[in-house]
Amino acid sequence: MLKINAINKDSGPLSLTTDDGHLRVVFLGVGSAFAKRNRQSNMLIIQGDHHVLVDCGTQGPLALNDVGLNVVKVRTYLPTHSHADHVGGFEEIALMNRYISSGDGKPQMVILRDYQDLLWSKTLSGGVEYCEVNQGKSLQITDFFEILRPKALELDGRKVWTYQHGPMEIMMMRTRHFPDSAISVDESQWCCGVFINRKVWISGDTMFDYEYPTRFANEAEILFHDCQLFNGGVHASYQELMTLPPDIRAKMVLYHFGDNWDQPQTWVKDSDKYTGNPVEDGFYGWAQPQVAYDFY
Repeated sequence: MLKINAINKDSGPLSLTTDDGHLRVVFLGVGSAFAKRNRQSNMLIIQGDHHVLVDCGTQGPLALNDVGLNVVKVRTYLPTHSHADHVGGFEEIALMNRYISSGDGKPQMVILRDYQDLLWSKTLSGGVEYCEVNQGKSLQITDFFEILRPKALELDGRKVWTYQHGPMEIMMMRTRHFPDSAISVDESQWCCGVFINRKVWISGDTMFDYEYPTRFANEAEILFHDCQLFNGGVHASYQELMTLPPDIRAKMVLYHFGDNWDQPQTWVKDSDKYTGNPVEDGFYGWAQPQVAYDFY
């Protein structure tokens, strides 16, 4: 059962535990890559005494500060893909933990080997590889992070990867995000969504793929789906998501939207057969930043 609870910021930092062991999801932001009003869509997933931050973009360290945390207090990370709104904060994570933290050791990173090499060589190495020489060699990603390696398995005939993080099962599945010419995940650059405890499905960044949410809708209690407010590009649009069956839309929470989400007159056309109010249009609603989605 889902309950949406307010976070009392006056009571101190957001807790990275749930005392009764229930699953909690907190979106540090719900905005798109260049959003200014709602920060970027990075989310904390917490259960018992385990947690993982899915993505930490350019605004990620600031968003953590908004809830009384920082990149040293968060100990486990999962990057979904190499756009700056998702990994732009990882250089700060690496540097703060190696050179400024109080000695809690390396933070953990849940990542596949192929994407680990890509993330390091194309994104992170330029800023941190030559900070020092370690045993006569430049630094590597393993100097900054303890790697947690998911295992491959099949789900309904599709390849997925899972990692058991304490009580939390983290399932990762490929998405068709970019380039926009890609017609399958095999033609796409690495990007993934996550399915937590086979209960909470988070699409990750993806072009519209009718089969993708449909495949997880029966098992998931809630579907968090990224949503842009225009057609074209590399995200599912509101208009495209409206073509999903009513029973799927009813459990779908929309996130990763632009700063004009609350001004439907700027993005809903007279010819569109929807209002721009997701509840009226049959969705669960807009995702809210800095509240607790608690699953009991």
